[in-house]
Amino acid sequence: MKIDIRKVFLVFLPFTQALTLNIFFPLKISEIALVILLLFYINKKTISRDTIWFFNNNLIIVLVAILVTLSFIVNIYWNYPYPPKEFPFRINRVGDSFIRVCYFYLCLAAYFVSYRLFTKDIKILEIWIFGAIIAAVYGWYLFLSSKLNIPYFKLPGIEEPQMLEGFIRSSTFKEGNYFGLFLLLSASIAFYLKKMTHGWFLLFSVIVSMSTISILSVFIFIFFFYKKKLLRLNFLLKVIPVVIIGILIFIQTEFYQKYVYGKLFDPTKTLTQNNFSKADRIITANVAFYSGIDNPFFGVGPANYGLHYDHYNKYKKIVVNRNAYFDHFAQRKNERAIPNNVYLEVFSEYGLIASVLFLLFLFLILTKAYYLKEDSITAGIICIILSFNAFPSFIMLFIWVFLAIPFAIHRNKLNQQKLITN
Repeated sequence: MKIDIRKVFLVFLPFTQALTLNIFFPLKISEIALVILLLFYINKKTISRDTIWFFNNNLIIVLVAILVTLSFIVNIYWNYPYPPKEFPFRINRVGDSFIRVCYFYLCLAAYFVSYRLFTKDIKILEIWIFGAIIAAVYGWYLFLSSKLNIPYFKLPGIEEPQMLEGFIRSSTFKEGNYFGLFLLLSASIAFYLKKMTHGWFLLFSVIVSMSTISILSVFIFIFFFYKKKLLRLNFLLKVIPVVIIGILIFIQTEFYQKYVYGKLFDPTKTLTQNNFSKADRIITANVAFYSGIDNPFFGVGPANYGLHYDHYNKYKKIVVNRNAYFDHFAQRKNERAIPNNVYLEVFSEYGLIASVLFLLFLFLILTKAYYLKEDSITAGIICIILSFNAFPSFIMLFIWVFLAIPFAIHRNKLNQQKLITN
């Protein structure tokens, strides 16, 4: 039986924690398939016009890659006037930083390979949807079983799944926010392929992730995709009163108080059960911002944010009235901290120039999708940009595979126009 590596790559994108293979250290099936696909393209003797066009239109991300590499090299030898935070490494300080550089280039490889795949056959995205449906159904299974205290089956590779309020929220991912964004992007692709039923199921399944930023993004996605219908006067006159009543009811619920108000609006000077998450994110964001300010050219280095956490951690000034548990949690003893914000992560670890270029890169892809008039894909990119404000890291293959779609669609349209004119 012949195995199609392209389909293996796409269908296993959501399996980032499950079904990993231990080859020196855990590798995801999608990563192994990606390397095989990349080797296939490298071994080709000719460079196609599509490839040249792609790289000419992506010089910004090439510059980011150069700055990431320079940041790694500079920070190997750079001495800081304070001791680094102590926590266990996978290899050592330099080794872990090098792994992060490798993952960054692996994401760029996913971006390039996906562009090549989709310019040849955009319908292959149906395989992405197939994998997404599996991950969503499995997510619902874990979500309901965990809350009902029913014994559940964990796929090989899954250790302790992430839980919130007694619910498992991560499915085949390690983190609920990863799962939420993946489902959103999968719905975006389903709408693009006119698979509306699949798209709505995937949007509804975002609930399972219990990710505040992802759930908010669902409403933004729906509004953008249906904006022409939603902004009609007759529709507005019918819907606005219902929406207002719904909002008034919603803001009285415990869910709103804890997961919306507590995360977004509750003051942090005094610690409460509601604002715990918000206070923590403000602390990690402050560390990232000021470490970036003090190292504007090359940042502190790939995966090195955690080394500088103790020096820039001013949690006692941010949360004045707190408890002993929060003091211990905020210090993260023997634990590598993360910024939980992609933009601040890039600013802290790679510097100001890389941060600006990364923003320009995202803006370029957004405008590309918008001018192609692909509303579902544009809405998906808007969700990426929004989700990055509360996201563990941008080093996730499925994000970069999705970002290649607008360029592939554009190139396909150019190729079709050439065929017509010829």
